[in-house]
Formats: sequence, structure tokens, C-alpha cells
Amino acid sequence: MYVLIDLEENVALNPETGLLGEMDEHLITTNLALMMESVERLARIGKDLFDSLDPTTTPMVSYPNREGIYRNAGRIANLAYGFIFGMLLAALVALALKGGM
Repeated sequence: MYVLIDLEENVALNPETGLLGEMDEHLITTNLALMMESVERLARIGKDLFDSLDPTTTPMVSYPNREGIYRNAGRIANLAYGFIFGMLLAALVALALKGGM
């Protein structure tokens, strides 16, 4: 990628190297390596997100030998939701029996 400094004189700056030079007006070049790195990283993240639907896989940034981490996280989350729902239901029953409702 280049930054155009002066359109009349065709002066451009390469921000990666800091070189300033005259640009050929008939030749357009771009550096796609940076964009391809971003696209590849985005593809890896998308694949990791898709793989998270399978509880037997591991996240991309996890430590080794962590197979089944999604299954364990799901169990803990369901346990927490069940506890909260149970306590809420018990509180409502206690209030109903006491006559507070």
C-alpha cells in the first residue's frame, strides 16, 4: 500500500519502509500480503468459532490436552442456571406459603 503525497507530481510514500519516491502514473501496485494475513487470521477465527459447536473440540488458544473443555463449560453453566432457577422458585414458593403474595 502506498500513501499519495502529491497527485500533481506523482509523489508517493511507502509506509512500511518509509521510502518517498516518484510514482509511475501508468503502474498501480499494491501489497496484498498484509490483507492476506488478515484474511487468513479471520478464516482461522471463523473455523475456531464453527468448531466450538462440537463439544469435543478445543479452542484455538487453549493449552494442550484440554479436550472436552466446551462440554465441561456447558455443564458448569447449566449447573449455575439450574441453581439460580431453583433458588428463585424456592423463594417464590416460600413467599406464597407465607402469604406475602
